[in-house]
Amino acid sequence: MSLSALPPVGGADRLAYFLLRGITRVCDAAGVLLLAGILVLIVSAVLARGLLQFGMPWSEEVASILAIYAVGFGSLSAWVRGEHLLVDLFSHRMGALALHLQYRLVALLSAGFFILAAWGAWIMSDMSANNRTVSLGISFSYLYYGIFLGFAGMALLASWQALRGPVSWQPVDTSGEEPR
Repeated sequence: MSLSALPPVGGADRLAYFLLRGITRVCDAAGVLLLAGILVLIVSAVLARGLLQFGMPWSEEVASILAIYAVGFGSLSAWVRGEHLLVDLFSHRMGALALHLQYRLVALLSAGFFILAAWGAWIMSDMSANNRTVSLGISFSYLYYGIFLGFAGMALLASWQALRGPVSWQPVDTSGEEPR
């Protein structure tokens, strides 16, 4: 989704446009803040150990949690923008109806995969509820909640794409060229 695209005139598409735009901005901001937090945490751990001879063994656990949530938010943002990896072998040769059907089929298959992955993360969070990290004693469930967040969000977005189909303000690039 191009953040500079003109919003639709009215109706549900206008609401979806601004909702997806808001989701993208929130996810981008959260991802940047989480990655900045990881950077600050790692630098402070290195400086504390090197200069003050003070170990921060919990920093690895916190950095792992922050990284998982950053990936979850980043994956949502990338899905809205259509920036996930795409293998396009023959779409440039298809007609408008075939492209429309392909778009919906890919979105439906993606939604199915994301639902399975979210369900797996939810099951793992339940199974690992009593497993705790060594330094802080945080449940491993919190790691899986970040994975669940990313996949559940992408499942909702892919389901909407499968139901709605392609929209003019969220173009599908079938030219095979890299964006400039």
